[in-house]
Amino acid sequence: MAIELELKLMIQPEHLQAVSDLLDQICSKSNECTIGPTQELMNAYFDTPEERLKHAGVALRIRAVDGRYIQTLKTRGTNRVGMHARGEWEWELQQDLIDLSVLEPAMLPADLKNIDWGMDLVEAFRTDFTRKIWLVTAEKSSMEVVVDKGKVHSPYGSEPICELELELKGGDEEGLYRFAETLAQHIPVQVSTVSKAAKGNRLKNNRIELPKEPSSNATQQLTAYWYDVWLAYWEAMCFMDDPVLLVPVCDAMEHLSTYLPNELSKVLLSVKNHLIQLQGASVDESPALLANQLDIGQVMLSIGRWMNHQQT
Repeated sequence: MAIELELKLMIQPEHLQAVSDLLDQICSKSNECTIGPTQELMNAYFDTPEERLKHAGVALRIRAVDGRYIQTLKTRGTNRVGMHARGEWEWELQQDLIDLSVLEPAMLPADLKNIDWGMDLVEAFRTDFTRKIWLVTAEKSSMEVVVDKGKVHSPYGSEPICELELELKGGDEEGLYRFAETLAQHIPVQVSTVSKAAKGNRLKNNRIELPKEPSSNATQQLTAYWYDVWLAYWEAMCFMDDPVLLVPVCDAMEHLSTYLPNELSKVLLSVKNHLIQLQGASVDESPALLANQLDIGQVMLSIGRWMNHQQT
């Protein structure tokens, strides 16, 4: 088993070429950066009609790439602030058919260890996208940086995929954050905790997935909770194109500010006020336009890096 540790950044389509150009430029000036091949990825995700895998925090897919079929199982894993940390297993397949014989009970949560659910599997949705790849070593960490553009398809509709992912290959997550902060100085990006599987699932359920409320009043738990609430409402506001969601976005920022060091708190509140001013000046425009501001992603990354440092 590998633990996939990934920092996902949402980006508006008009900035995809700019971030690709920036990564190419960084690689042209460094011996520790390699431009990888561009891939066309076709992925089918499977679940039962009752969504047993989804409710257990499991994703099961087949990916078709370069004439190969790869089956992947991902589990919910452990919580890492603003990041995706998941158990991951992969198997090469001879054909485009799920092979449940390779699954072992230790890989699965308790309510899925009996694989009787396999009899009911259906294709729940697809994700088809183009992936550009860069292999980067920076800030004493090695990472795979990818830019994905495409769509999620399901019987309930479709949703665009437009994102930047940094997956840790060696070193620690501090390097991921530092490199992401470098990119965010030039390109408007924001931290996202919504995976491609989550995008596919919400086409059917059409609701915002908020984090669970903390089980205690410990400062660290409350800080992480309000940070994740902020990210969830921000992504939902842009996805749903709903200006009303700026209210819970700003509410979460206000709550989060009370748990941060003074300097970070001041920056966060300044960005919150900036968002309110921008939306007030363009009330008839899409709230997704707010995502074109550099300062939002910059403060998301700064706070995320600080919070992860507190956990170490």
